[in-house]
Amino acid sequence: MATPFVQGQLLDKDLSCTVTTECAVSGRPIVFELESDLGYRVRPPAEKPVFFIPMIDLANLDAPCIVDDF
Repeated sequence: MATPFVQGQLLDKDLSCTVTTECAVSGRPIVFELESDLGYRVRPPAEKPVFFIPMIDLANLDAPCIVDDF
């Protein structure tokens, strides 16, 4: 899901992606759009799903991979 942010920064373009998934508990569909400026929109019928965008201090990243810092 980092694709629009990372590619947008590298290419100096505004990008977005649409993510289609489902709630792990209820099985209800969740669809949201993520933009390169870290903005997002959740499409109905999702009821305010809980998700977050982690912020990593890349200048001080000690892990060999960004995923390791999560």
